[in-house]
Formats: sequence, C-alpha cells, structure tokens
Amino acid sequence: MSATNRSELTAFDADRVRQVVQETVSGPLYAFCEYDTESFRPLYLSDETVSMYESRDAMLEHFEKIHTNVHMDFMQSKLFRNTLFPDAERVEYITTSMDFLKILRVYIGDDGLFISVDPAEPVVPIVDAIKATVEWPENQNS
Repeated sequence: MSATNRSELTAFDADRVRQVVQETVSGPLYAFCEYDTESFRPLYLSDETVSMYESRDAMLEHFEKIHTNVHMDFMQSKLFRNTLFPDAERVEYITTSMDFLKILRVYIGDDGLFISVDPAEPVVPIVDAIKATVEWPENQNS
C-alpha cells in the first residue's frame, strides 16, 4: 500500500508541489521526499516502492543511507555555484538515471526535493511544473 506524509521541512508547500508533480508525470511516481541538510522526510511512496523492502525498518534504513549521501548535494551545488560557475545564480536540479529508476533532486533555497520516476520520464516538464508552483529564490549563491 502506498504511503503518504504531510510536509514538515520545507519553507514552501511541498504537499502542493507533490500533487503538481503527480499530475505532471506520465509514468509512475515512485517516491517524493523533502529534505534539507539535517533531515529527510518521505511525503509519498508508491506501492512498488514500499514492496521493494522486506520491512518498514529496512526501508527506513535504506532511506537514511540515501539521505546521508543526498546531503552532499548541497555541498556539490555550492561547489558548482561558488567555484566552478560563479556567474550562476543557482543550481536548480541534478538528475541520476539508472536502468530501473531516474532520481531528480531539485534545490529551492536550502530545501531539496527527492523525486524518483521511471527512467524514460522527461525531467524538464517536472522541473517546469515545480517552478510554476514555487517561488524560486532569485539568487542562491552563498
């Protein structure tokens, strides 16, 4: 059975963003999570995602491992903004595509969204839908 939680971490309405993303994707939405440098909170997990794990504890342990690594995204985006491309106002997203899954990590200020979809799902329409829903900071350089 799919799992949903209410947003508690982001400065914007992540619950509304989740709804918009669900309406935008043409294939399955496997997971939608909010995170920052300290915390990671799943807001939606599909039936397929939940069934991948033998137990709730195993699933949460795997998510904790993911967050430990996703936390480095904020450091990487600062590297891109401040060192490699200092004229850039922001790093908006990073995508990782695997044979069975595509992960989209979207950065809005100091908050992040972790979205997993089918590998064939186009990313730009998802990002455009998020941009139309959330007020993006004008400049995220720090």
